[in-house]
Parts: sequence; C-alpha cells; structure tokens
Amino acid sequence: MKADVKSGSRAVEPARTLPRSVLASGWLRNAPPGVLDAVANAARRLRFGDGEMIFARGDPPTYFCMVLSGRVRMSRVSTGGRESVYSVIGRGRWFGEISLLDGKPRTHDAFAVGNTELMVLSQRDFHRILAAHPEGMQLIVQQICARLRVAFDHAQSAAQAPIDARMAARLLELADRTDHVVRISAEDLGDMVNRSRQTVAKYLQAWEDAGLIRREYRQIELLDPAALKRLARR
Repeated sequence: MKADVKSGSRAVEPARTLPRSVLASGWLRNAPPGVLDAVANAARRLRFGDGEMIFARGDPPTYFCMVLSGRVRMSRVSTGGRESVYSVIGRGRWFGEISLLDGKPRTHDAFAVGNTELMVLSQRDFHRILAAHPEGMQLIVQQICARLRVAFDHAQSAAQAPIDARMAARLLELADRTDHVVRISAEDLGDMVNRSRQTVAKYLQAWEDAGLIRREYRQIELLDPAALKRLARR
C-alpha cells in the first residue's frame, strides 16, 4: 500500500525531537543553525513496514526524505514486469529532491527495506525554507553534484572494471557506517552491476568462503572491508 503523507492516516511525529547530530546529515551536514532549525520545525517522522511503497514512479512530488533507520530501495519495473534496482539508500541519506526542484513526477518506485523510519519535508516547506534561507539551495546543489560524480564513477566502472571490483565497490557504498551490514539480495545487487543473480551469487559464495563476508537472508555483512576496498580499486 502506498503511503499517503497528506492524509494523516499514518502515525506522524515531529522531527524537532531528533538530536542535532542526526538532523545534520546529507545536504544539511554543513548547514547553518537557521536552516537546521527551520527543517527540524517543519519536518515529520514517518514509519513504513518492510516492502511498503513510499512513492511510485509517476507520482507528483510531495516530499523530500531522509532515512533515519532501515533502507529504501529505488527501482523501476519493466513492461515485462521485471523490477530493476537502481539504488538502496541507507541511514542518514536524503532522497527525492529532483522532483521537488523541477516539479516533474517521480522517476522511480521507492520501497521500504525492513522496518524503515523517514524524516519527510513537504514540497511546500522545502521551497519555503529555501526561499527564506538561500544558502540552503547551495547545499542542495552540492548534494546533487556529489551524486552526479558517483553516477559518473558507476558508469566508468560498468564499462571498465571487473565484475568483482564493481560488486565490492557497491557493497562498500551501501554498507551501514556502524555495523558494515548491507540489506540486499543477490538479485538486487546483480541489477546494480548489470549481472545475473547466478553470477553475483558465485562471487559472494567465494567471498564468504574466504572470510570476507557473511550472508544471511537478504543481508550481507562485510567482515573484511579492507580486503573489499582492495578489490574495488582493481
């Protein structure tokens, strides 16, 4: 079921109760106090169950989101019904700003991976805060530029890097900063590196045998991040 943020049918909590250290993530990492206070006063906290849709491709832009806990899977479904995963967004990362900036519909479907809590800023509050605090727009531009650089790196990697290097780089990118865990399936990882689930599973099995990772259902724990970093640099 798709969440209707505007309807009030979902339990909502204010974001101003969040510690400043949690709020100051992503585009707000270097934000001045005025911008942080404005976001804290306007934003809300929403919870989604595992697999629940947050928004759908083609939806109007309604809010800008940050992941407080859990993960968010960004994907598209082909005309043949196959889902292709483009990204899995983890804790402390913002998403959804492109549609708010250009006013066009959402480009992907977004689903909760595990029980997920988001901080959401409505389109109206987003533009109101940027109008009152023009320095906030520069922070948004910096976030978009950072993502473009990552996208260019992925494109170059897809063209040149070996499959194991691309897999290692993606896992390191997606890993939680505290426990080195990636909540993802072999099929979703295969979509990200443009390889079949069987091919990805073969490498994952070899890495598990070598003690680099530990696998559970839809979860990969990075036991030796340093070794994976060496692989990613190949």
